[in-house]
Amino acid sequence: MAECLERPEAVFFDWDGTLVDSFAFLHRAHNYTREQLGIAPFSLEDFGRYFGQPREKLYVQLYGAGNVEAAKGHFETYVMKHHKEGLKPISGAQEVLEVLHRLGVPCGVVTNKKKDLVVREIENYGWGAFFTSVVGAGEAESDKPSSAPLQLAIERMGLPLNLDKTWLVGDTDNDLACANALGCKTILILDCGEVAGLLEDYEVHMHKKNCQELREFLLQYDLETLKK
Repeated sequence: MAECLERPEAVFFDWDGTLVDSFAFLHRAHNYTREQLGIAPFSLEDFGRYFGQPREKLYVQLYGAGNVEAAKGHFETYVMKHHKEGLKPISGAQEVLEVLHRLGVPCGVVTNKKKDLVVREIENYGWGAFFTSVVGAGEAESDKPSSAPLQLAIERMGLPLNLDKTWLVGDTDNDLACANALGCKTILILDCGEVAGLLEDYEVHMHKKNCQELREFLLQYDLETLKK
């Protein structure tokens, strides 16, 4: 794993767990859904095994094929009612986006979350100016770990990007597999015991523990900041 990367032509981000601290909130949303369907709640640890999975796969695993549509309805009802107060940006995320914006590096979002929810959250945080491309669950022919949503996000950006200078920043195996499949640079943002296994199983071009570390790395491209 080499961390001497050329300045990116574009950076795409996963959403939940990468830019937004959503783990506990999504756990509560799914436990609300399970309660509505008469299913026993699960612990944070149990939920962690499913976090970041493609939406269609996740709902079948959690609720059974016959309950998928009902589960989606209950889940989205909870999220729409509580997401403003229940979701917060991850510490340092806005600073990362500000550096990239100042550098003129276009950014996008590639997520297994529904696009309309992500767009609302982007608006809530005042991040609209940071993103020129957003792809959510079900928009491409398949969700992450497929490379299809990243390819679609690149197409929507409308720029002749060099894939070798295009980054995908994420925190799960789905993000790494997605970027590896397309030939983009993979940036892993994670600080837990899973890191070693992910570094072994996937090509990771840079690993940082958190957004603050990523921001510090990006500052090397910002000569004006370095002079201050």
